[in-house]
Amino acid sequence: MTRLFALACLLGATLTAAAQEPWDLRKCVEHAFEHNLTIRQAALGVQTAEIGMTEARGQTLPNLNGQASHGYNWGQTIDPFTNTFATERIQSNNFGLSTGMTLFNGLRTLNTIRQSDAEFARSQADLATSQNAMALTVATAYLTILLNEEFYNVSKANVTASQQQVDRIRTLVEAGQLPEGNLADIEAQLYLDEANMIQSENQVQLAYLNLTQLLQLTPQEAEQFEIARPDLDALGDVQLLPDATAAVAYAVQNFPQIRSAETGVLSAEYGMAMAKAGRYPSLFVNYSYGTGYSGARQVGVGDPVLETFLIGATASGEEVYSAQFTFNEFETKPFADQFSDNLNQSLFFSLQVPIFNRFQVRSQIQRAEIGLQSAALNLEQQRQTLSQDVERAYADARAARKTMAAAEKALGASQTAFEYAEVRFEEGVSNVVDYNAARIRRDNAQADFLRSRYDYIFKAKVLDFYMGQPINLQ
Repeated sequence: MTRLFALACLLGATLTAAAQEPWDLRKCVEHAFEHNLTIRQAALGVQTAEIGMTEARGQTLPNLNGQASHGYNWGQTIDPFTNTFATERIQSNNFGLSTGMTLFNGLRTLNTIRQSDAEFARSQADLATSQNAMALTVATAYLTILLNEEFYNVSKANVTASQQQVDRIRTLVEAGQLPEGNLADIEAQLYLDEANMIQSENQVQLAYLNLTQLLQLTPQEAEQFEIARPDLDALGDVQLLPDATAAVAYAVQNFPQIRSAETGVLSAEYGMAMAKAGRYPSLFVNYSYGTGYSGARQVGVGDPVLETFLIGATASGEEVYSAQFTFNEFETKPFADQFSDNLNQSLFFSLQVPIFNRFQVRSQIQRAEIGLQSAALNLEQQRQTLSQDVERAYADARAARKTMAAAEKALGASQTAFEYAEVRFEEGVSNVVDYNAARIRRDNAQADFLRSRYDYIFKAKVLDFYMGQPINLQ
């Protein structure tokens, strides 16, 4: 029992450690692809299009239907199997199989299959488009956490530095080297830094909440969720392309929203062909095979009796008689015998020639033409929008890089100025106002640098994304 308990504890610890393993950006994106409701909805669209594709192919096959009926009739009627009048209650049954298929309908069936194939490809491209959008959204939320954690670390460092200053100033005040007012001023700065640290911590928690909601994590999973913190210094200097031409060319050629629009045009062309098929005649074939049973169908029982009866007379006046065998007793013919005796088959060909259909075909063709023009305009709009997005992403990345370089210089200068202000404040040469002003300038410059650094990394990765590379921070 002791060994089992130890094994259970070890297993539980292992599972807990596995559950708390940090998530990198790739794992977050893959989890979103599998669980996000928007992606799952797009995946259902692919399944629906696949069903439509199977259904369209089935139109080339003959159908097969069976039918059976059981009923009773009262009053005078003609029995369908004996072709005689019946007045009493009659039981009847019918059984049959029928099949039919279209031999020609102006190639409508063929173009329906082609259109369903195009719609299936379009649904796949729409799913990929949704996945791309989700990848960018998850990456943005992921980097927001990293940035807010950087701000939180800076705020904690400021609290630590302010606490050290409070301790140092308190020592100097107690030694009589500085007035007590300096201690009050630096303590106020400490409380302000603590408030900023709490606010930064709240921003981290909100950023985590945003990402866990995107990933559709349960409250229990979200409580243990933690992202992996990549070493951004290991990325080195992220390089940009000389211009956006190559990125635009690749995106317009390969991105799924363009494939979706292209297949939309193809689908509209097949829709046009389907509408024009209404001008052509259609040829159908149908075949049926059936049998039935009637309670009015009687057969004689026992030995037949020969009966003679007068049927006329000759020219000389001699009577003419005829004879036939009859039965004194009758019974309903058995079901099995009628089932085989009443078998029947039929084969029909039908030709339908359109002559005048109240302008329905013409209206369908006109609507198909408008749909084709709309699909072509949508394709051009998608190309234009994507090209503009790539060009804008390139311009944003260049601007972010320049902003980061300027922010880095500003941070270096403000850090040097703060170090001088800190020394002067500790020596009593300057007051706390000058010290806090230098601190604020340094903190703002540090925040600007961090923000511009993450902004440049993300925008450079977005540009790589348009070149077909997955977004990651490895």
